[in-house]
Amino acid sequence: MNVRWIRSAVVIAAAVFVATSLNILPASAQRTDVLIIAKDISDIRTPDPSKSYDISGVFLQFPVYSRLVRQRAPNFWKVEPDLAESWSATPDARAYTFKLRSDAVFHTGNPVTAEDVRFSLLRAKNIKGYGSFLADSIKSVEVLDPRTVRIELNDPDASFLAALTAGVFSIIDSKTVKAQGGVETVGADTNDKAEQWFNTSSAGSGPYRLIRYTRETEIVLERFDRYFGPKPFFRQIVIRHVKDPSTQALMVQRGDADLALDLSVDQAESLMGKPGIQVFEDPSGWTVYLGLNTAVSPWNNPKVRQAVKHAIDYDAIVKQLMGGHGRRISSIMMPGMLGFTEVQNKALLYSYDPAKAAALMGEAGVPRASISLTWAAGGNYGALPLDRLAQKLRTDLEKIGIDLRLEPLQQSIFLTQYRQGKPETAIGFWFPDFMDPDNWSYFVTGFINRRLRWESPEGQRLVEEARMTADPRTRAALYAQYNALLATPDTPYVFLVQPTNLTAGRADLANFKYHPLFFLEFELLRRK
Repeated sequence: MNVRWIRSAVVIAAAVFVATSLNILPASAQRTDVLIIAKDISDIRTPDPSKSYDISGVFLQFPVYSRLVRQRAPNFWKVEPDLAESWSATPDARAYTFKLRSDAVFHTGNPVTAEDVRFSLLRAKNIKGYGSFLADSIKSVEVLDPRTVRIELNDPDASFLAALTAGVFSIIDSKTVKAQGGVETVGADTNDKAEQWFNTSSAGSGPYRLIRYTRETEIVLERFDRYFGPKPFFRQIVIRHVKDPSTQALMVQRGDADLALDLSVDQAESLMGKPGIQVFEDPSGWTVYLGLNTAVSPWNNPKVRQAVKHAIDYDAIVKQLMGGHGRRISSIMMPGMLGFTEVQNKALLYSYDPAKAAALMGEAGVPRASISLTWAAGGNYGALPLDRLAQKLRTDLEKIGIDLRLEPLQQSIFLTQYRQGKPETAIGFWFPDFMDPDNWSYFVTGFINRRLRWESPEGQRLVEEARMTADPRTRAALYAQYNALLATPDTPYVFLVQPTNLTAGRADLANFKYHPLFFLEFELLRRK
């Protein structure tokens, strides 16, 4: 009996060893309270929330920092309390007063006070980072008492409450940041010395604190047990920089990662139905368009711009390139939001009509044209593969005599050049800073349209009036007019699609809540 027992034990041990070495037992089964995420984090320039204005930077900020208010999935248009337990606004939406909760503390143990709010908002404004323009409307921040703060704006702004959910308005520990050389006064752009400190530390009050940030390598977060909200399940979150989406997919299959956030549509679909894997599909924040620089020929001809809008096979983009994971859009906004109903979106869509497009080219007197197209090479906006989109656009426009010379660029280079208005034609996108229609207004205010050398005084009037109007019905009507204007034939925008987002995860994850602004809500995730 003893010999049989020993032989059985040896066989079992050998089987476990082989299974483990071959990854038959997924690595995720060997950890419970550690979450590993595979993601491309190459666009994070700094973890300093007052300076960060990158898409992955938002991904880093939200679990580490709290803001006065927040927006949660799936009702991500609703503004909810975060550090502020209540608030009020003047009837003209020019001043806002916030009452802070009493149980919030920073990762240092310091209590969150109105002075921290004052310091944080003014530092965001005066440090003049990429996202500081969001704070330009702030005239003053006044501490009324340790738990009450009043913010006065230069002009009425009905979008300001939602804007405070943006990452740049993260509330930081003023005592700690000042001790590290942080400055909130005018001149902070040259006098502030705290940025380097943020690489290894955090000054937030969110559910996780930053342990380590190594550029294009790794981010490590640790659960903050004194967080004022529900206690997160995961003790530690490790975000590993994995640029190649196929490698991300393999890591989730093997259990080396719990989530893969940058998969292409083909990779995500290949994982659907596989044992141990679940694929989440959610509305993304991406809205994608083709931008035509009106300073160059043939885009300086309104008839040619109109021709392009009828020359593109939009349904094929959704069905063939995206596998049906997304929808067509007729303006820059996400259909269903205030001021852009599903009905209006459908009504403004352009028909795919190559004959009409060719006739418009004839009317324009442009039988043939050659012009460059640039985009972020190798990128995916949700379920939309940009390289394949560029090829599809080239094929469609060839049919009406327009030769698109494909000039792919590294993503960081593309963004820099597009912000400078250099591309002749660009695959552009919008990804929101906060969830209010005002944040989609930049296509007439100079922020985006100047890149394409186009102006619309009427469009600018509409969005400025909407921002300064507190009544939601009036705002909705004004934004509806704005969307209709953007969809007119002569604008330099050819609106394409809003992709969905496909995330692959291990089957033992539960309570996955995707948010189109900051990807997911870390503190709600758990393991089954």
